[in-house]
Amino acid sequence: MRTVVRDAQRFSSQVSAIGSDPFNPRLDPPRWLTRPLARIPAMRVLLTSDPPDHTMLRRKVSRAFTPRRIAAWEPRIREVTAALVDDMLAADRPLDLIRDLASPLPATIIAELLGVPPQRQDDFKRWSDGLVDGLLTGGSRSAMIRSAIAISWFFARTIRARRRDPGADLISLLVTGDGEEALTLAETVNFCILLLVAGHETTTNLIGSAMLALFDRPAVHQQVRDDPALAGAVVAEALRFDGPGQALLRVAIEDVELGGTTIPAGAHVLPLVGSANRDPEHWPDPDDFRLERPNIQDHLGFGAGIHYCIGNALARMEATAAIEEIMRRLPGLAPAGRPERIASPVLHGLRTQPVRITRPAAALADEME
Repeated sequence: MRTVVRDAQRFSSQVSAIGSDPFNPRLDPPRWLTRPLARIPAMRVLLTSDPPDHTMLRRKVSRAFTPRRIAAWEPRIREVTAALVDDMLAADRPLDLIRDLASPLPATIIAELLGVPPQRQDDFKRWSDGLVDGLLTGGSRSAMIRSAIAISWFFARTIRARRRDPGADLISLLVTGDGEEALTLAETVNFCILLLVAGHETTTNLIGSAMLALFDRPAVHQQVRDDPALAGAVVAEALRFDGPGQALLRVAIEDVELGGTTIPAGAHVLPLVGSANRDPEHWPDPDDFRLERPNIQDHLGFGAGIHYCIGNALARMEATAAIEEIMRRLPGLAPAGRPERIASPVLHGLRTQPVRITRPAAALADEME
């Protein structure tokens, strides 16, 4: 698995030639649209490109994801998280962990990173949800197309404005560059859409899955309540145990022998990240959720090689902040109903998680003494 993900010379990420969505076949383009799409020149997209295009794209966006830039966002991430918890404490309605915290936190941050004005962030949430829905089993093609058109139009206008008057946001960084490093308008729009969806949906799923693992394990949950600084270990183990992305797509460029089996050139390969992260030869007791693993960071939750998730530090920071804030200010947060999982073999996470704020057992025991 690690070999397939890391070896970009023998396993290509240019999977557009597959011609259909293996996770949601209903999204196959209709015949009337297939021929016009075939005439459109292929665009460079970070997720589905190989070197040298991938190298150039990665270099451009890396400027916005340097350790210094990401670290500078931590106070804002903490501020947004605290405000969302304030709202949960003050709410006079049923609470849902995903709706009230796990989703709005990364959505707000990625929108601000892209320079989206606050008054348009509700639109962005709706568009992002519509785009992600198309990746799910049985997802709506019409909702995905409507969202794609709306968000593409918005980004196109924003990109033109940033070219005239650049700022300090990520879009301004993307539109700079000359020669081969200059992205076309369509490529920049696609890049912004990828960042919006990846920066929102995957972190939402990470927070939801991490908290579900704690809800299901009272002893571990209490351990983190007692020491909220363990939130970083919770995030790392959640990425291994039930990461947001469970599989990737690759195409074999040449005949490759792996584990005594020959993968023929041109074959479509589905590396199962979730399976690799439960490999018993690498992880003792892989089906246990444990915070004391010595190799707790040695997972494939963010991929590997040249396609290692460029926003990994931001996602970890957001998820860690959310869990720490919950443990400190909502120690009695508990499930109030069954969670609803995302309907997808690839994207793992929760669509809903009803919760209630109770008094933790430890606090009640102290009062009875």
